[in-house]
Amino acid sequence: MPVRLLRGLAAALLLAGAAQAQSYLPAETAVRLAIEQSPAVQAADASRRAAQARADGLRSGPHETVVRASGQRRWTHDGSGQRFTEGQIALERPLRLWGKAAVDAELAEATRTTGIVAAQDARHETARQLLALWFSVLRAAQTLQAAQGNADAAAELARITERRLRAGDAARLETELAAAEQARMQAALAAAEAARTSARAELCARFPDLCPAVGMAGDSANLPPPLPAGSETQLRSRYIEHSHEYLLAQSEENLALHRARRTDLERRPDPTIGVFASSERGGAERIAGVSLSLPLGSAYRQSQAAATLAEADAALSLRLAVARRLGAEFDVLWNQLSGRRAAATAQARAVELQRSAADRAMRAYRAGESGLPELLAARRVLADAVLAERMARMDMLESDSRLRLDLHELWDFDD
Repeated sequence: MPVRLLRGLAAALLLAGAAQAQSYLPAETAVRLAIEQSPAVQAADASRRAAQARADGLRSGPHETVVRASGQRRWTHDGSGQRFTEGQIALERPLRLWGKAAVDAELAEATRTTGIVAAQDARHETARQLLALWFSVLRAAQTLQAAQGNADAAAELARITERRLRAGDAARLETELAAAEQARMQAALAAAEAARTSARAELCARFPDLCPAVGMAGDSANLPPPLPAGSETQLRSRYIEHSHEYLLAQSEENLALHRARRTDLERRPDPTIGVFASSERGGAERIAGVSLSLPLGSAYRQSQAAATLAEADAALSLRLAVARRLGAEFDVLWNQLSGRRAAATAQARAVELQRSAADRAMRAYRAGESGLPELLAARRVLADAVLAERMARMDMLESDSRLRLDLHELWDFDD
């Protein structure tokens, strides 16, 4: 195939989009199901429903109509011995004045929004955990594949050495060295198999609904995925502003401001107005009237207002701290991704060169031009290079996936 055609094909693959480049990830439908079934996400959904109920209560207000009824007996001591049955019934209702109802509605909306954002943040954090566990399985699978290749190569070398021994072209020492190398590769293969089983078990225990997809975790993309669209400055701003953690801190700041405003309004007490009717002297006298009660404000209300204002200031500072930390987090991820892309490319080139050197060492050994120790040394360097290349590729893919996840280009389940 011509070089120009190869380059064109590579460019087309790079521009094909994230879906093609992310074939090493589980299906989005399976991920959504696994996240929705996570206990942490279900707890967050319950908290969101609780926040919605609190918001409904804030809109309605805490004031309730009160019915009061009383009865009494009256008697005289003037010698007549008269006795009278008397009673009173009253209806009272506190009033939300001074604009408190409107502020309560705003506070209710802020409470509802905070509950929604908190649930979204829980989904995002669970997706991060799932992604980390998935790549642990991928790394273990790549290590197992490399160990299997090394074990197969060591077994082939042991067979070749045994044939040469029978033909009189090799010494007994060489067969022992080849057998020892084969045993060493088998031990590495067993360790890699155990590591993959452990990684798979942890993922299946944390996300049982994703367990069937673990069997497909093996091969990874050969080409590096394209970088997210946009400049570094644009991506940094999007990373911060679209972060669930930042949105949650922003929502909590807004909630704290509304609470401070509402608590400050409590320095003006709500009056309670009522109507009543009473019957005295056995019904001979009837009374109807209106009542009004008003609490006298105290230092307690003022201290509560000052406390909520300080909490609003704290929420502002926390939001700014979250923004700074997220900016630093993006810088780390971006530079990490750039470095890992370069490292993966360099490691792939190193594997090509080392594989060529190992092939030449094998041909030289077959021709009797070099000994087994030289071939084993070349094979070990190749094995280390292959494993390093696979791990570098996994590191690059994980950094890319993590950045896309935080940029909401991957597994965005905010609906």
